[in-house]
Amino acid sequence: MLSLSDGTRVVHYLPDVDLATGAITGMQALMRWEHPQRGVLWPNDFAVEAERSGIGAALSWELLSAAADELSSWRTLPGGPDGTRQMWVAVTPSQLLEADFIERVAALVSGHDLVPGSLGLLLPGAALATGSRHAPQLLAALRDAGVALAIDDLRSWYASVGAMGDLPFEAVTLDRDFVRGVGADLDDDIIVGSIIRFAHAHGLRVVADSVESWSEGARLCELGCDRGHGYLFGSPQDSIDARVMLSHAAGWCAPMPRVAAESRPSVPVVQGNGVA
Repeated sequence: MLSLSDGTRVVHYLPDVDLATGAITGMQALMRWEHPQRGVLWPNDFAVEAERSGIGAALSWELLSAAADELSSWRTLPGGPDGTRQMWVAVTPSQLLEADFIERVAALVSGHDLVPGSLGLLLPGAALATGSRHAPQLLAALRDAGVALAIDDLRSWYASVGAMGDLPFEAVTLDRDFVRGVGADLDDDIIVGSIIRFAHAHGLRVVADSVESWSEGARLCELGCDRGHGYLFGSPQDSIDARVMLSHAAGWCAPMPRVAAESRPSVPVVQGNGVA
């Protein structure tokens, strides 16, 4: 069982990149746990176990507080591409069940004097789908508190669009299972393209998770995916390096749009010293 007294925890930041312009639009906060016996643990290594140990919510509040501190410090950096950078933090199902969840989030926003919409919460779609009857009131209160909202589980939202499609989200994540194979498999391209169009039709920005290769990033850009993060754009950074990346505000060189064959200018075929 995990205990909060085991080792120390630090927060790293993963850059979010606008796929069309290459600009860094913000960061996602991720916790790293330096455990005395088990070594360095990343969220995938301890998240489920932390929930079972009853400390998942405490860790999430620790992460959210650190992220708000870091976001507040960005005021001294040169302005972002649209004047507002976003810090995204994943919320656990146990946090959503806390009676004072909205009040604590609102206190973080007001206490750090954050620009409305600059702090973003990645909400578990499965938990919202399960409690969809109460979701509208919860989400409306969070938006009123000044936070941006995104669905961190596209499958749950996609399956429950009748209940969740009109809720006040601004983004949805496209997880690694969808990203893998894009640009190399036509069937994957068709599926991902339809998901992106479906999300856009509901007013949602699409953020691709775990983008690792140039072909994935380029094809996602061509398919209309809005943003992405992953090792193609940079690994999780400590706060100092994250601020350097934000100051430069460029995560990659966006590819030129693909031109359809029928739109390309004709090119004469050269044979020897003559032109056919």
